[in-house]
Amino acid sequence: MKLSFKIEALAKLIDALYKKLVILVAIAGGFGAYAVKFLQNANSIGYLFILIFTIVSIAVFYSYVKLNDYIREIERDYHEHL
Repeated sequence: MKLSFKIEALAKLIDALYKKLVILVAIAGGFGAYAVKFLQNANSIGYLFILIFTIVSIAVFYSYVKLNDYIREIERDYHEHL
């Protein structure tokens, strides 16, 4: 019974990370698009948007790595208890 509780908890965590990942990708895309627009107009605020885009992109990468770690943990626990 303990394994099913752990898998259920990890599944909820994966779902939350997935939702966070989708939101962060949308935010990064928006900031990237605005950065291009402002830089084409020779507006220096585009550099601020590039900085924010970079920070959000790093957060997306970190969330993706954590998501994969949790998925591997579920797979490992599942295969150990077969």
